[in-house]
Amino acid sequence: MILAGNASLFLLLLIIVESTLAADTVLGPSNAYLCFEESRWSKSIRGISYCDRAIADDKSLSKRDLAATYSNRGIIYSANSIYDLAIRDHNKAIAIRPLLAQAIVNLGNVYFRMGEYEKAIANYDQALLVNGTAHTTTYLNRGLALLEMKNYEQAKASFKQAQALSPGSSRIVELLEQVQAL
Repeated sequence: MILAGNASLFLLLLIIVESTLAADTVLGPSNAYLCFEESRWSKSIRGISYCDRAIADDKSLSKRDLAATYSNRGIIYSANSIYDLAIRDHNKAIAIRPLLAQAIVNLGNVYFRMGEYEKAIANYDQALLVNGTAHTTTYLNRGLALLEMKNYEQAKASFKQAQALSPGSSRIVELLEQVQAL
């Protein structure tokens, strides 16, 4: 791993990035809302039961909220290294709402965790196309995947795009310094 010396920084970035991409479309003390809350603390496996109950009662959820709930459950599965179910849930979310960029990014994050960087990048690129607006975390994750693939120039370009969107981010500055030193 390229970031072996900074593994804790890398994992922290991935956790921060994943937790910020929880699909937050539901409000109130419903199971879908509790699922969303648990996805923000994605190591909590108990959130899966909230997600399961919300999905089982899918007639009370809009398509947007149902897709978000699948993606939130996928975040929890991914954080607990249950990748096959995470992929299934993010794909289900995308099937319900093909333009839900957050679910596409979250699917990319699963592939990143699995070391399948080309698939991760493809998902990040797709999310950027679908969303129509750039997101710092998508460019950041894309840059991390490119860095893992030793594609330093493209990683640097992706980090610069992230920096343009979040110029005050010290994490992005650190990553840019690392890639420029390679």
